[in-house]
Amino acid sequence: MSSKGTIVVISSLGLVALTAFAAGGSRSEATPSASPAGSASGGLAEASAQDAPPVDQIPRFNDAGELIRPEGWQAWVMVGASIGLSYAEDGGFEPVMEGSAPGMFHNVYMQPWSYRHFRETGEFPEGTMFILAMYEASVNADPARGGWYEDEGFLAEIHLKREDLHESGWGFYGFAGGAESASMIPGEANCYSCHVEETALDNVFVQFYPALRDKLPADSGD
Repeated sequence: MSSKGTIVVISSLGLVALTAFAAGGSRSEATPSASPAGSASGGLAEASAQDAPPVDQIPRFNDAGELIRPEGWQAWVMVGASIGLSYAEDGGFEPVMEGSAPGMFHNVYMQPWSYRHFRETGEFPEGTMFILAMYEASVNADPARGGWYEDEGFLAEIHLKREDLHESGWGFYGFAGGAESASMIPGEANCYSCHVEETALDNVFVQFYPALRDKLPADSGD
């Protein structure tokens, strides 16, 4: 899939107790974990074939340490969507002309195994990936006469939970221009501090996601 070298598979094994990443191997055997660049980071993970996440739903990195764009993410669980959503105080957009869409559709997806774990425990396991996909808003198709639907789109960003990436326990990866892999956005970027300060749970905007927010603690205030 990547032209940059051997692909290293990074997996957080187990839906109830996810303790370490495992690289390669069969789903029924635990192997030494690996860092994004392929070097060993120690530790063994034990999981049965029944518990191991599907190989196409775990973070994969190339030899350069770049996160590889997942295949089949469109079939993951869509936990929320928005249009025209901005975190900037001024709205972040130019004034919308009459008859124009308020912005692009933003859809957020997560792996089915991670979603199930969250529904069962209220916690996001290591290896969780949130995908932000963006779609143009369109009304140019019959028989539509009003409103907006999603037109062409692309995978814009991945938010990955992995404790060794950043002090927050998460890392951001931007996939500009349909890139097949991406380096982590530096930890000084505003997205990190925004997620630490403004999200309802564990650096995730759960308050915006109908499929998740009913699991928020009663005293969360969101």
